[in-house]
Amino acid sequence: MIELLVTISILIIMATLGTASYQYLITSTRINGEISGMLNGLKLARSEAIKRGQSVSFCPNGGGASCGTSWNAGWNVMLNSTQLKVGDPLTHGDSMTNTGSGYPQFTAAGYTFFTGTLSMHDANSTSSLYRCIVFNAGSWTTQQGASCP
Repeated sequence: MIELLVTISILIIMATLGTASYQYLITSTRINGEISGMLNGLKLARSEAIKRGQSVSFCPNGGGASCGTSWNAGWNVMLNSTQLKVGDPLTHGDSMTNTGSGYPQFTAAGYTFFTGTLSMHDANSTSSLYRCIVFNAGSWTTQQGASCP
């Protein structure tokens, strides 16, 4: 009987530890997917600007054919007032903040004058899960973890 209780106790401890690790993995995978979607949207906006020879915006979704103010509602790739692509809203309490003013707009040469950082955090603001896109000198880089603002 004692052996059975010890075995059950060990299984409960292992299951508890495994559940926390699994939850972290699920959250990390979801945030990586959301950032990847945004990066694909940025690449599309840049390539469409070059292809069409016009300015194309990558902005927060404002509902319909307009730019909004909250990145949590998703994003748009916009040519004038035409939506070229719409990104899904953030889920599970994730949030996106913008440290710059405005949003990236790509010129016909594929350049953006936007400087700032788009930072994504999970609902618990776990620093190891932070993901960000940093704009500087007309291009962008991605960072993760505590190096993100």
